[in-house]
Amino acid sequence: MLRLMIVDDEQIIREALSSMIDYTSLGYEVIATAKNGMEAYDRIRDDYPDVVITDIKMPILNGLELIERASRIDSRITFILLSGYGEFEYAKQAMTYGVRYYLLKPTDKQELINCLDTIREEKKQKEVQQKAEQALLLKDMQSPLEQGLLMEALDQPDNFPQVFKKYQGLLSFPEKGLYACICSFVEETYLKSFLKDIVRILLSCGAESVFPVIYVKNSALFVLSSPTLAHQEKIRQSLEELHYPQQCVTFETSFLHGDTSEDLFAQIISKISRYERILLIRPETGETRDFHNNMAAPWRISKLREAFTASPAETDIPSLLDSVFTPSMTPDVAKNIALGLFLNPDNSGQEPPLDIACDFFRRLYSCTQTSEIRKLAEIVLLQEKDEAASSKGGANISLLKSYVEAHLDCETLSLKWLAENYLFVSVGYLSKQFVKEEGIRFSDYLNKKRMEQAIRLMVYYHNDNIKTIARSVGFGNNPQYFSQVFKKYTGYTPTEYIEKVGASAPS
Repeated sequence: MLRLMIVDDEQIIREALSSMIDYTSLGYEVIATAKNGMEAYDRIRDDYPDVVITDIKMPILNGLELIERASRIDSRITFILLSGYGEFEYAKQAMTYGVRYYLLKPTDKQELINCLDTIREEKKQKEVQQKAEQALLLKDMQSPLEQGLLMEALDQPDNFPQVFKKYQGLLSFPEKGLYACICSFVEETYLKSFLKDIVRILLSCGAESVFPVIYVKNSALFVLSSPTLAHQEKIRQSLEELHYPQQCVTFETSFLHGDTSEDLFAQIISKISRYERILLIRPETGETRDFHNNMAAPWRISKLREAFTASPAETDIPSLLDSVFTPSMTPDVAKNIALGLFLNPDNSGQEPPLDIACDFFRRLYSCTQTSEIRKLAEIVLLQEKDEAASSKGGANISLLKSYVEAHLDCETLSLKWLAENYLFVSVGYLSKQFVKEEGIRFSDYLNKKRMEQAIRLMVYYHNDNIKTIARSVGFGNNPQYFSQVFKKYTGYTPTEYIEKVGASAPS
């Protein structure tokens, strides 16, 4: 369901718009109504709508000002603008903010339905595109995720079902239908030629490889789909016919089967667990990952988590991270550690939601410096510390509050931005937790903090430059909007308050 908000300063119009259509049948849920632009803007920061129907002429913040400010905190909101005759200039200005949907008052029911239908289809197309982009991102992430699966599984053999479930969706493993082929007596000298032949053989047999070749001690193991006996026999014959110069021993082939993919990988882990050096090789490209000397081995992440768990205070976390993320550490190694921390915070076996995981992966793999990656790892650890310490079970809130305190001058602060770009959690979950722990909505909390900071600036500097104060507490170049919010929270305009402060100051 798409989330819909209705904004109009006339109650009769708000009520008419709310009741004139069966929004549910169109795939919409009316989540809020607002009587002016300021109220709507605060609700947008809390309720993250997909579509907003708004009037142009409203008190405090008009429709265009609302669109301008709301677009900064969430560019994905689609606006439907309600306008009267003679308001064409307003409509022209709205086009500069990307608004494409206009309805004349009084609103025609069928025109509104057509508009909502079009927007819904556009959103569906964008969702399809987003899923395609996520698939590409997961493809780029495939190698570190595959390595992460094997490393964690080898490190936690007693916890294998939970480890596998966490990676299964991210690596797109089916519930069943996989099998593994083991080819023995493959000397490393001939490994490159063997891999080329593997690609050719699988192609000719119509078999699909779903995991890199695992190579341990002269044995190569590859995981395949379509487990028919005809496939297996053809692969066996093709492999045992291979021969390389100076090779004395004929290859031997065997197969592993499991009732489920999890069963199969449990057998694979059991087979390779006794080997000290393990290679993961993508035969199509020759990309090779060697576990033996990997600095981001599971024990490193485990040791970091053990030290972190034993640490009594959040202030110890930076020093713990400094001991791991050293200046000489390469970004690739740092990414492996951060990825391990994110995917395995508490051994719960819960796979993170795909949207959240992709947000984190995108952010992580856009980092080019180890110091940037360290900051992401710190967020992950602080989230875990917050959740462990909170008797209410609500994680992330102290992190959110700290971020707000440090960024009160940022115009684009919103719950959705913080959830997707800083905390990597569901915005719905974060919204509920914030209200539960703080007893107020996020927008009220943010405005309260901004007004408290504005008052501090006025008292300290006796500053009558309202524009400067407005900018410094996140209202940008809109001192009028700042003045309205300030009066709502204090009962005074900024000018009145400054005069009051000046009058009470000692001469």
